[in-house]
Amino acid sequence: MDKLLTNYPRSEIGTKAKPIAYESHISLCMNALSADDQPTELPIVLFVDDDAGNRQAFQAAFRHHMRILLAGDLHEAWIHLATTKVHVVIADQRMPRTSGSELLTLVKERYPSIRRMLVTAYADLEAIIDAVNNGGVTKYFAKPWVSSQLVQAVQEAYAEQKAEAERTAHTERLVQANKQLEFALRQRLLS
Repeated sequence: MDKLLTNYPRSEIGTKAKPIAYESHISLCMNALSADDQPTELPIVLFVDDDAGNRQAFQAAFRHHMRILLAGDLHEAWIHLATTKVHVVIADQRMPRTSGSELLTLVKERYPSIRRMLVTAYADLEAIIDAVNNGGVTKYFAKPWVSSQLVQAVQEAYAEQKAEAERTAHTERLVQANKQLEFALRQRLLS
């Protein structure tokens, strides 16, 4: 395939652009296609429950939909949060020493961008109200959970967090660009 494809970007119309070899062009196209075929990044979810059976069940039910970290208590949760970028924390309400709503309140204080959800087998209205008001819980699930609802809630929370991070990064770029423009304006006025 000695054929050459000539690729002239719009910005170079009227100038001499180097032709691209057919093989190189095909290689570039294939790389672009394979990048699109890559699976989308999975959200990282920390599931906190003192019951090992519940942790196993959660892992088995959702391992294909999210990357799962498991913790049996607040201490284990802090270790995961300190060492891994977590997108969503889901906590059981009834645990010894620290309830789910207390844990989620602490997570909100230290890691405000992490989305927080609560699961419980009990109809404890006060705990739910506390979790929503103090822990910033966005979703509440009764046990046994409905898998499709939980997956959808995690995906929505992950999308919200990514959008928020993109807005923050965009705002930071705008602030930096504004500082550069102000500097350039001052330099021009002084000269």
